[in-house]
Amino acid sequence: MSWPPAIRPKRLHDHVVDELGARIVRGEFAPDAALPVEDALVAELGVSRTVVREAIKVLAQKNLIQVRTRTGTRVLPFAQWNQLDPDILRWRFAGAFDAKLIEDVIDLRRIIEPAAAELAAARATAEQIDSLRVTFSEMSDPSQVAAHIAADLRFHLGILEAAGNHLLLGLRHSIEGALTFAIGFSTHSKDDGLSSLALHGNVLRAIAEHKPARARAAMNTLVDRWAEDSLRIVKSQNAKAQRARRAQEKAAA
Repeated sequence: MSWPPAIRPKRLHDHVVDELGARIVRGEFAPDAALPVEDALVAELGVSRTVVREAIKVLAQKNLIQVRTRTGTRVLPFAQWNQLDPDILRWRFAGAFDAKLIEDVIDLRRIIEPAAAELAAARATAEQIDSLRVTFSEMSDPSQVAAHIAADLRFHLGILEAAGNHLLLGLRHSIEGALTFAIGFSTHSKDDGLSSLALHGNVLRAIAEHKPARARAAMNTLVDRWAEDSLRIVKSQNAKAQRARRAQEKAAA
C-alpha cells in the first residue's frame, strides 16, 4: 500500500505502523519470518527510510518484531506480543472475527475488576469518589454513544486508580487497551448504554459507602452482564459466518 503525494496523510509514521502492524497481526508474516528489507518497504510504502525506521522501532517496542544484526527484522511468536497494547487489540479486532479475544478479555475483567472495586471501596478518597460521581453523571445520557463509551472507560479506570495499589496502577495503561476494546465491543446504541447504567450505579454507591464486599459483588454482576452481552454477539457473529459459508458452498456446488 502506498499513498499518492496529493492524498498522503500528515502522519506517515502512524500509517506505516498501522500498515505493518496489522499485516503482522493478520498473519501475513509467520513467526520468525523476516520482514522485507528497508529498501523494499521504502519502495512499497512510498515513504522515507526515516519513517520506516521509526515505525520499526514502534513495532519492536510492542514486541511484534525483533531487529537482529545479521538476520534482519523478524516477527516474534504470538506469545511474546504485548497482548494488551491498544494498537494490537485494535488490529486483532479489525481482522477476522476473534472469539478467543473476547473470551480472554472476559477472563481478564473477571480477575481484575471485582478486586479493584473492593479495594476502591476500602481506600478511595473523597476526591476520587467525587470524580467517579462526575464520570457516572457523564454516562447518564447515552444518546451520544461515543461520549458515553469514553465516560464508561474513565469510570472503570477511575476505579483502578481509586484501588490505591501502586502495582495495579502500573497496569492501568495496559488494562486500558482491553477495557477500551471491551466497552466499545458491546456498546453500539443508546439502549446498550442504558442497559448497564444501573449496574454502574450500584458499583458507585458501594464504593461511595465504603462497602468492599458489596462493591466486589456489584462489579461481578456488571462484568457478568457485559460477558453475557459479548458472548451473545459472538454467537450471532458465528452464526452469520456459518450462513455465509453455507451460501458459498451452495453457490460453488
